Amino acid sequence: MKRALILAVAFMLVLTLFSGCAKKESVLRVGTSADYPPFEYVDEKTKEFVGFDLDLMRLLGKKMGYDKVEIVNMDFDTIIPSLQADKIDVGAACITITDERLQQADAVPYLSTGQSILVKKDSTYAPKTFEDLSNHKIGVQKGTTGEEAIDKAITDGKIKNADVRRYTSVVLAITDLQNGNIDAVIIDTPVATYYSTKQDFKVTGELVSEQAGLFVKKGNTELKTKLEKALSEVKGTQDWNDLINKYFGG
Repeated sequence: MKRALILAVAFMLVLTLFSGCAKKESVLRVGTSADYPPFEYVDEKTKEFVGFDLDLMRLLGKKMGYDKVEIVNMDFDTIIPSLQADKIDVGAACITITDERLQQADAVPYLSTGQSILVKKDSTYAPKTFEDLSNHKIGVQKGTTGEEAIDKAITDGKIKNADVRRYTSVVLAITDLQNGNIDAVIIDTPVATYYSTKQDFKVTGELVSEQAGLFVKKGNTELKTKLEKALSEVKGTQDWNDLINKYFGG
């Protein structure tokens, strides 16, 4: 009986030691707003999170040595606060790099973009400048640089008497545009191009040029350095070109 007890204790000790030595799965938590094709959206068939940013982060996560990349979907304007609160590790949602955002988080540039004007394809309205947006109903997504650009243009007097509609999702803005409730939507150039090729819309002008970045918590130099290294190893490779071709048609 005593021997059996000793063996049982020894077995439990071995189990405890083994479980303690077992490697814990490393997870990279990526915050996004999955309503912004072709950068991030939900696949209608598989119901999975897909898009250029998310496929890129899965690729980078593997390069960085993570076992798993977990996609965390949220409202766009909560991504940086979530980084600050350690709820996510990386923000990937075609986030434009601005001085204001760099005061709150650190960024790794990865793609050139801009803010373009999208209208219905059959519309006779073809705005090309801020001034052309005067006296019209304009849609923007809350918390974006598109919203900032419109607000600044109004303050500077470039846009007059415009009815600016602010949406939590770009999909809602696009839907209102489709239904004729607004005259134009201001969104990132690649996204505007995407909608112009997939649906009944057209791009009439680009207002500003910008740079998109992958964001990490301010001061997290270790993760930022890892991200920069992985990105430099991926950019220009066949994997990178395949993603560009898949989501932007080259």
